[in-house]
This record gives sequence, structure tokens and C-alpha cells, in this order.
Amino acid sequence: MPAREAPAKLWLVTAIMAAVILYGSFYPFEFRILPHGIGPVATFLESWNARPGRGDFIANILLYLPFGFFFMLGFRSEPRMERALFVVVLASAPMSLSVELTQYYVEGRVTAVSDFYTNVLGTLLGALAARAIGASFNLPYVGEVSAQPVPTLLILAWLAYRMYPYVPTIDLHKYWNALKPIVLTPSLTGEDLFRETTIWLTLYAVIDAVIERRRSVWLAPLFAVVMLCAKVLIVNTVLRVAEPAGAGVAFAVWLVLMTLPLPLRLRAAIVGIVLCVYVIVLRLEPFAFQAFARPFDWIPFFGLMHGSLQVDALAFLEKFFLYGSMLFLLGEALGRRLPAAIFVAVLLFSTSWAELYLPDRSGEITDALMSVMIAVVFALLPTGLGAPGPAAVPRLSSRERQLREWQRAQARSMGVKLE
Repeated sequence: MPAREAPAKLWLVTAIMAAVILYGSFYPFEFRILPHGIGPVATFLESWNARPGRGDFIANILLYLPFGFFFMLGFRSEPRMERALFVVVLASAPMSLSVELTQYYVEGRVTAVSDFYTNVLGTLLGALAARAIGASFNLPYVGEVSAQPVPTLLILAWLAYRMYPYVPTIDLHKYWNALKPIVLTPSLTGEDLFRETTIWLTLYAVIDAVIERRRSVWLAPLFAVVMLCAKVLIVNTVLRVAEPAGAGVAFAVWLVLMTLPLPLRLRAAIVGIVLCVYVIVLRLEPFAFQAFARPFDWIPFFGLMHGSLQVDALAFLEKFFLYGSMLFLLGEALGRRLPAAIFVAVLLFSTSWAELYLPDRSGEITDALMSVMIAVVFALLPTGLGAPGPAAVPRLSSRERQLREWQRAQARSMGVKLE
């Protein structure tokens, strides 16, 4: 990608992130003036000693983290990165402050100092993450991760929603409580096994897109073991039988797919189709359709704006992983992003419309629109974000990798070993 084109696309992604923040902060856009209020500035200053809840604290950080990440990436060609970091954080402060003061006039919103500094902290953490990607660290796999931003973002989104609340503890009693569902009351249903197998199979495919095939064979199960052990260490989490069982079944399926002389596109198509089936089942279960439908909601993110900030943030991260993985895998299978984006958007819109006939469900435009936004962000992301150095590893295109796989399969059939 030309050097001038990449920053321009990153500025556009940054503008999209800012627009999402403003939309979520001012929804439902019902402004009013409190007759006996003390004003936004006084309300803001009076809240200086209010401590935010853990869920709100993390959710506010996650809200601004992508903004700081993509904003900082736009400066990656800047020779003085410390100055760029200062500019990014300095730009987020007035934006967050303006949002907090304006929320005083928005129905259902709260003006608080804690929201302000957690938003700025989220921008700083996102900028530091982008700075780490662009740095010339001689660490294993840094070059490969930097060269593949889309699958890397998918893995990070999965970690963010699966590892919540991100707080480890040194408590043997807690470890035992986390393992009780496996040791004392083991229970495994076909539905749970299918869900976890699909998630882990998708993760293995995404990891393979980042790391070279030979290393992904052992790095993928190592990643699963580390994540399952980490979940035992995190507070307020338990480990269920379906999780390690699904990780094991998914790895067995992945080994079969890797062993067979299948083209890369076909392998991506298989995993992508399985993920699509899972998403359809997830959205339409228990398939008890009624005769009459409820009204369809055309307001974007209507459901997310009326729930807990913590729950909404985790739901967004989960959907980002699921829909983003569908876009990525089907795009790899088809060799083009646009048909994959259209298919995923139509699939999500159709299932949302079908949800109108399900009890206790609501049909919204949100999921289809979210898939379109994710596709736009993926299309605007440049590759090769890391700085050149010994850690950087050149990546092959899908067509080149497919040709390489075919050559290796032919060589194996002839008893010849290719390096």
C-alpha cells in the first residue's frame, strides 16, 4: 500500500471510531434543560471523588481504546513518536470533556469526572498498543502479528470478552470453585460442545492466518491451554466441561483439515460455513416461531443503548469476533471481501427479521449494520503495520499460499520433500 494512502485510510477509520463514540454517548438524542439543575460544569466537578464501578471503568476504557489505537497508527511514519503520542492523548481529552459536559443535557446520561479520565486512559492504552506494534522490538511473532492486523484484532476481541473481568487472583479456594463444574458436576450437552468447538476452530483458523502453518500446529493448542488456565485464575469465572472438550475436538478437526491436501481457500470456507451455521443457530434457537411478528427496529444499536454498559461492551466484543471472523474467513475463501461482506450482512439481516417471530426476541438493523461497519474497517486497515526489522516476516497472498500448498501436496505424493 502506498505510504500516503495508508495514513489517509487510518484517519478515516479514526473518524469512524469517533463517530461511534459520539453516537453511543448522545443516544437517544433527547436533549433537555433541567429546571433546577446546577449546570454541567458544577455537576462534573462535584463528581470528582465518585468511584466508578468495575464494569463502567472497563467499558469506558474499551470505548475509547480503538480510537487511540487507530489515531496513533496514523502517525506511525512520524519520526518522533513520543510527540505523536502526546498529540493523540491531548486530542482525546477535549473530546471526552465535551462529551461529558454535553451529556448533562441528554436524557438518561450521567456527567462524571470518572468517565472523563477513564476515556482518556483508554485512548492512552490504545495509543501505546499501536506504538508497540510500530516499534522495532526483536520479539517472537511481533512482525507476523503486525503484518496481519485483521486476524490480530479478532483474537484481541475474543480475549477481551472471554477473559473479562481481567483480574487474576491468588486464591486456592477460588481455583477450586472454578474447577467444580468439571470435577464435581460434569455436564456436557451437544449444544454446548458445538458452540465451543466452533469458537475454538475459528480461533485456530485465525491464528493460522497470523502464524506460519508449521508453527500454528503447536501454537494453537498451546494458546488454548494457556487461555483455559488463565480463566481459572480470573475472579468470578468458572470453567465448564464444554470449554476444554470443545478446544480438544476443534483441534482434532483442525489437524484433519491441516493434514488433508486441501487448498487454503477450501479450508477457510469449511471453517467459515461452520461459523455461519453456529451464528444462525445462536440467533434463531429454540426455533419456536410464532404466527405473528413484532415491529422491526430500524434504530441502530437500539438494544445496546438500553442495557448495562458492561454487558453492552462485552456483547459488542463478542459480535465483533463472530461477525468479523465470518467476514475474514469467507473473504479468504472467496478471494474477495465485497461478496463476503454482502453475504454476511444479508445473513444477519435475514436472521434479525426471523427473530421477529420468536418469543422474547427483538429484530433490529444493528447486527447487519455492525457487519458492514466491521467490513469497512477491515477494508481500510493497511497491512504491514510493524516497523521493518529482523522480526518482520513477509506474508504470502491467499493465491500464493494456495499455490504453495498445492506444490507441497504434489511433492508429497511423489516422495519429494520441499522446504
